[in-house]
Amino acid sequence: MTRDTFQRNLSHLRLEVNEGKGFEVHSGHRLLARYNTATGQLPREESPKPCFHPVFTPSGGLITEYRPEDHTWHTGLYFGWVHVNDTNFWGGSWYLPDEGKYVPVPDSHGVQRHDEFTAVSNPENGVAITERLTWLDRGDHPVIREVRRFDFLETATAGSCLWLVDSVMTPIAGAITFGASRAARYSGMVLRMGPPFADAFHTSSSGRRGHEAIMSKRDRWVGAAGAHGGMVVMMDHPRNLRHPVPWFTRRNLLGTGPLMEEDLYLGATDSLHLRYGFLVLDDVLDQREIEDLYRTYLAESDERSPS
Repeated sequence: MTRDTFQRNLSHLRLEVNEGKGFEVHSGHRLLARYNTATGQLPREESPKPCFHPVFTPSGGLITEYRPEDHTWHTGLYFGWVHVNDTNFWGGSWYLPDEGKYVPVPDSHGVQRHDEFTAVSNPENGVAITERLTWLDRGDHPVIREVRRFDFLETATAGSCLWLVDSVMTPIAGAITFGASRAARYSGMVLRMGPPFADAFHTSSSGRRGHEAIMSKRDRWVGAAGAHGGMVVMMDHPRNLRHPVPWFTRRNLLGTGPLMEEDLYLGATDSLHLRYGFLVLDDVLDQREIEDLYRTYLAESDERSPS
């Protein structure tokens, strides 16, 4: 599949932006996703962060789960980081390896604060929006400045929508360390799935099948199929840190694991640039079909973010 397989001038794909709350992505009269930036009402111990919820398949099947009872800091599709320096940007208790268990640590959580949307655009095959954020540490001191861009593109493959997610993080007040001290060492872009995706079947670019086989393994992409149809595919980019990335997969979770094998030190003048694709489908595709869309994702991503 090439970029020519994208439909052009999709006037039915549109954004509705509310600066105080976030934005919505619509296809015609159908809601595809809502991005929530109003996190002030969330408990601090959940490390409040912007997130996508709900996220639907193009035909309206619900994918995400928001603040489930077992992990209230799981908020649909989001960027969560176990800790930066001594601040928890994931939510919940800290895992203490010496004790082999999770322990609550009061006043240790940070916030990914939405500052503003800086641009809304209409590429020829979709819609796009750019956001600025500031990460505040446990003492409410700014530690990271982040710029995110989201592109939403509808493909010629019936019942599919491709998202491009681009994030650039820059330290504000000196060098930082991204750490993943939890037992499973997860961090990064994570999707919490609810019914009917709560018991999803995972597949990967290397042909692995089932979340147990994919957990902590390196792959270019991983897909998760719902029990009653529909599919999501998360895609790593060759220019990302530690590509192909290890993956964090459980029956109701799909996420990247760039810190799974080791922590990351970022110098005071460095930046971390991450690019991901997120494919939302009505149908379950086979490995060859996903590979075609993966190549399309790379072409579209490189056009918008060539460096």
